[in-house]
Formats: sequence, structure tokens, C-alpha cells
Amino acid sequence: MNEYVVTKVEIQKRNNKRVNIYLNEEFAFSCSAELVYKHNICKGKMLDVDYLKDIIYKDNYIRCKRSALYIIEKSYKTEKQMYDKLIKNFDEGVVKECIRFLKEYNFIDDNKFAEMYVNQKIHSQGRNKIKYSLIEKGIKESIIDEKLCSIDNSLEEKIAFDMAKRKYYLIIKSENNINKVYNKLGNYMVKNGYDFDLARYILKKIIKEHNCSEEKNNIQEDNRDELYNIAKKRYDIIIKSEDDPMKIYKKLGTYLLRRGYLWENIRSVLKELI
Repeated sequence: MNEYVVTKVEIQKRNNKRVNIYLNEEFAFSCSAELVYKHNICKGKMLDVDYLKDIIYKDNYIRCKRSALYIIEKSYKTEKQMYDKLIKNFDEGVVKECIRFLKEYNFIDDNKFAEMYVNQKIHSQGRNKIKYSLIEKGIKESIIDEKLCSIDNSLEEKIAFDMAKRKYYLIIKSENNINKVYNKLGNYMVKNGYDFDLARYILKKIIKEHNCSEEKNNIQEDNRDELYNIAKKRYDIIIKSEDDPMKIYKKLGTYLLRRGYLWENIRSVLKELI
């Protein structure tokens, strides 16, 4: 069995927690000072190959664990995310042992991660997008499906409807063709991860409201006098602090859209006022 003699033990200048070990007058490896004290590595000590390998492995494990805990301090990770980060700098055996440690002490928990992620993202994304993102992060589909099943359908529908309605008002600022509005809004909903059936239901609901408002407005001529008076009052308030016509136009238009008026009629009134 090959043996080596420790000829020098040197504390690193830039990191006093690390030590350089020299064997047979040549630099051999560096390790944590903790291991040096633990194994009583000192000048003149004889070390065999297996013993050295064990020391180096333990040192890599300590560094890997510290690196993992530092990563978790910054943000919670899935098992796959942690593995992908650690494997860039450490051997697979060390990484796997570190992952076992993290799981044992609940520093990583894919079940908990999925639950937290779903509860956060449900307010801005549909199930499909959430599921795809979790799959990319390495969460098992069985865990994902379990968490997605816990979503309240009525809550999801309300969030989706509110999101779609906000997008609808943005679209109709530049588009008045109902078919194009429908397609753009539908693509937006599907892109954000909502099921086609739910997206279609919400689209019909929004378009129906639009049509009802349009029919009512046609009968009442959009209450044009009322619209003009409201716009004029708001216009007088805005110009007290704003003199840029484009900014006035935008602020007043946005205000009237929030009041539920159609963009076509708002635009007509804006032309008169500005």
C-alpha cells in the first residue's frame, strides 16, 4: 500500500478555514481546517492512499453541504434544482449524499415546494402553465396533480375572468373587430396556462357582457351626454397637473374605460375635449 509523508501543513492566506497539505515536499491537496484537526494531520504523519481519498471525499462533502445551505438561504429549491447546481462543482457521489442530508432535515421538500408554488402562481397563471413549470423544476407529476386538484375551481374562474377582462380593455383600445378581439384574448388566456374549455367559457362571458353593453348603449346612445359630462369633469381635474396632450389623452381614456364605457365612444368624446 502506497504511503506518503506530510511535509507541510499551511493555512491559506485568503481563507483561514482552508489548509494546504504537502506530501513528499509537493502540494497534494487542500481541505478544511476542521478535517485537519479532526484527523490530526500534521507534519511528519504518514498517510496511505485510501486514507487520503477518505479525507478528500469528506472535505468535498463539507464544501458541498455549505454550498447547498448557502443556495437555500437565497431561495427555496426543488431536489432537481439543487442537484443541477451542485453537480457543476462536485462529484455525483458527494452531491447525492448532500441531497440525502438536505431531504432528511427538510431543507428541500418537493411536496412543500409544489404546494407553495401553486398557492403563489394561481393568482396569475392557469393550471397548465403551473404544471409545466413544476415539471421543469423536477417535481413528480403525481405531486403536481395532487396540488392542482386542491385548487378551488370558483377561485380559479374568478381570477381568470378578472385577468381576461383587464386584457380585454387593453385590446379594444386598438382593435374593434370582435373576431380579432376574441382570438387575441383567447390566445392570451391559453398562453397563460388556462384550459381551453375554461378560456372559451370566460371569453363568451366577456364578449356577451360587451355585446349587452353595446346593445344598451345603442338604445341609449351610450348615454353620450352623461359620458361627456363625466369626461369633462375628469379632464378639468387632470389639466391642473398635466399639460401634455398625449398624457392627458391616455389618463382620461384609461379613467373612462374603468368606468365601463366603450372605447369607440370614449375616443369620440376625447376628440372633442382634447
